[in-house]
Amino acid sequence: MRASEAQIRDFCLEYLSRTLARVIPPHEIVAEARFASLGLDSASSTHLLVELEDWLGVELSPEVVFEYPTIGDLARFLAGQSPAPDGCC
Repeated sequence: MRASEAQIRDFCLEYLSRTLARVIPPHEIVAEARFASLGLDSASSTHLLVELEDWLGVELSPEVVFEYPTIGDLARFLAGQSPAPDGCC
């Protein structure tokens, strides 16, 4: 799936608001918050990446959340990395 930066950001925000709701109120999760400040550890980061891989149809390195430490950074990166739809380009 080819997704825009905004779609990826929204996906991540929604995912994190569901998974972190008991720890952080959803309205306090913002795109420029660092994953570490949100309390993501290696296990929860891996779960996020698995969800993104399934949704986008790409394989992601576990280190990507450290290389792109905010939702916004990750969304910008992934928007440039998502494969083109079949038959396109």
